[in-house]
Amino acid sequence: MANWDDARFVLALARAGSIRGAAKSLAVNHTTVSRRIASLENQLSARLFEHTSSGYVLTASGKIISQAAEGMEDLLIGSQKRIEGADTELTGDVHIHIPDIFDEWVCERLAEFSQQHPKLKIHLSSETSVANLAKREADIALRFTESPPQDMVGQKMCELPVAVYASTDRDIDSSNSLSSYPWVRWASAFGQSSVEEWTDKASAGSPSMIRVTTYKTLTCLIRNNAGIGCLCPWFAERDPKLQRITPVIEEIKMDVWVLIHPDLRGVKRIKSLKDLLIELFDSKSNK
Repeated sequence: MANWDDARFVLALARAGSIRGAAKSLAVNHTTVSRRIASLENQLSARLFEHTSSGYVLTASGKIISQAAEGMEDLLIGSQKRIEGADTELTGDVHIHIPDIFDEWVCERLAEFSQQHPKLKIHLSSETSVANLAKREADIALRFTESPPQDMVGQKMCELPVAVYASTDRDIDSSNSLSSYPWVRWASAFGQSSVEEWTDKASAGSPSMIRVTTYKTLTCLIRNNAGIGCLCPWFAERDPKLQRITPVIEEIKMDVWVLIHPDLRGVKRIKSLKDLLIELFDSKSNK
């Protein structure tokens, strides 16, 4: 056989049983089917079909060609599936940087995701410092910011509510000023944030103060009655050792953005994890 593509016509006619049916399945003119079958029979010097009252029926020679065509079809379909599988399989390294306040949320979802994609290597940094995406300190970053860098690709995911909390062991007198209590607050390196600017005023004249660099430490110290401080109700309300002593403070809600370097926006593993984070925040913040 000079042209293996002719075998497709044999297989189509064997399955359809008619020239017209084969032509329809191959999206060609019925004369093309007749011509290709006749040409192949001439090449092989063998009849491939018997034309009976019930339609076209394979001869012994025709069965050989039809079986070969089926084998080719199976190989092509199998190859396509393997290619599709390779295209959807996530491999390589992804560096993610998140504030430690989101550890529980993100780790819960990442654990499941990593099991689904065992060839993906995820590097998770959980800290309050800001990763430099331009220097590739991270591929994906969650960041508190009101003005995300214009040279990065990003999406605002939520506004994090903030209120003042105290330990349930502390007696709070609503007539007292917040500045009359000891405070636990962020280290001076975070002084430019709206939370810290508000806290500067609210805690002015406080008898004592402890400064921290992680949300976990902040929560732990407030829970253990070291002082009062600003926490997120989404997390603090679940802690039986904490009591909210102010309403949510609207002017210091914190915008949370997911950011990636523009060079990485078309990389499938990056997009998959970015979409995972967006879906995670949608499901949590809308509860």
